[in-house]
Amino acid sequence: MRLSRLFGKTLRQPPAEAHLPGHQLLVRAGYVRNLEGGLPACLPLGHRALDRLQRLVRRELELVGGQEIALPATAAEGALGSLVRREVDSYRQLPVLLFQEGWRPATPGGTRTGLFGAAERPRVELYALGEAGLPGVEGRMVAALGRVWAACGLTPVWAEADGGHRAFFAHPAGDEVLVRCPACGYAAERAWATTAWPAPPDEPELPPEEVATPGCDTIAALANYLNIPATRTLKVVFYSVEGRVTCLVIRGDRSVDEGKLARVLGTRRYYPSLEEELAAVGAVGGYASPIGLPTLGCGQGRQVRVVADPSVRSGRNFVSGANRPGYHLRNVNVPRDFVPGEWADLARIEPGDPCPRCGAALQVEPAFALAGCSAPAPCRPEVEYLDAAGQGQPLWLATWWLDLGRLLAAVVEVHHDSYGLCWPPACAPLDVHLVALDLRQEEVAAQAEALYERLQAEGLAVLLDDREASAGVKFNDADLIGLPLRLTVSKRSAQDGLIEAKWRTDPERLRLDEAGLAAALARLRRG
Repeated sequence: MRLSRLFGKTLRQPPAEAHLPGHQLLVRAGYVRNLEGGLPACLPLGHRALDRLQRLVRRELELVGGQEIALPATAAEGALGSLVRREVDSYRQLPVLLFQEGWRPATPGGTRTGLFGAAERPRVELYALGEAGLPGVEGRMVAALGRVWAACGLTPVWAEADGGHRAFFAHPAGDEVLVRCPACGYAAERAWATTAWPAPPDEPELPPEEVATPGCDTIAALANYLNIPATRTLKVVFYSVEGRVTCLVIRGDRSVDEGKLARVLGTRRYYPSLEEELAAVGAVGGYASPIGLPTLGCGQGRQVRVVADPSVRSGRNFVSGANRPGYHLRNVNVPRDFVPGEWADLARIEPGDPCPRCGAALQVEPAFALAGCSAPAPCRPEVEYLDAAGQGQPLWLATWWLDLGRLLAAVVEVHHDSYGLCWPPACAPLDVHLVALDLRQEEVAAQAEALYERLQAEGLAVLLDDREASAGVKFNDADLIGLPLRLTVSKRSAQDGLIEAKWRTDPERLRLDEAGLAAALARLRRG
């Protein structure tokens, strides 16, 4: 590849829409450009970067038995099951690991998008099929992706999420939130994270007492008026789905996590209950209580679903609303004064909450999801295979995905400096940046062409800077593009036969004879 003919120019300044450092460098170095509507276009260098990542992933998946297929993007749901039903009939074929690569739409309506927020993303999808529970498959996949991370110089964290697991790359600009314990390694996406609630205090349950609390329609105002901590109050909030009211009860100092709420309600199409909906069930906004509400199964008028968070079990003698304006109830206890219809984890995890496994303080940080997997489950529609006894058994399926666009973004976010990108050899779009100076001298031009052809013949991908430009411009662009090894030919090399070499991440420039060059190329191939 010759830089003089390369489609995509280097830029001195990044465009305004590029905010992350890695994104800015990819744009400046001519890897990507933004189209109208914010869609990214991969220029030749960017396409080669994605292709190198694809080849790296393909190699690791094939090493654990993966086989590549291609399903039409418009294939109906269940097409995979129909295909597998025709091709798999015996336990001797299991497990089956199939994967495909392609561009897929980002999650509709969600926060998880593709490369730097694009609506589409290049990704790899893997389908693992086998016996119940898919024994051994998860270990093989984690090991394969671990080798991909290592080659890219990344250390993502596997965390519980969406009923399965995801690999998260912690980053200040991340669009998701990772919760993890530095002591024991527990990790979960925030909406799936839990904490360890303390045991209730060793104190007797006091009799309920109504108390006037004028103007105290918030937890903060209530706690201040009664001179008590918010932990001694109950927060009671109401949400509705198509007119059906759900009452949520949580300790007063905590907030309800929206992701957990959506799982409890079974939809994201919920809304704070309207005043007329609260009035219909006898609740008063700002002074609400689960006590006395017509709960499910009571046979009274419009009924309310009452769901309590485990934090409610961590205290005694709470203060709750009295379901009439300006009044609250002291000394509310569960289950003496009300019995929730359900218990569900609702609380949003905050920094410093105790780890549910070891009790150490949890950390909360933004992150990007690079990969994920679902928990194994029977195939739908159902597919069977014959076991060793000739009996039909249900085939189980687990799906994995790897977002190549985000993997590319993570690599450049980690591997860059003030001069430009610094590609790890194993995932660099090309191997060598060959800079040719003094090209008007025939012996220099001849040396550059000979070295260019030799490197390519040895299986290396080379970018030859054959432009009529100054040495400073060429070296600056080489640093910006960030290939692992820069080789320079010039009048001096034509005279003494020594090639100048510089590793992108090393400050030192080397003068290499034939043996030294061979050693450098061998190091490059080892990655």
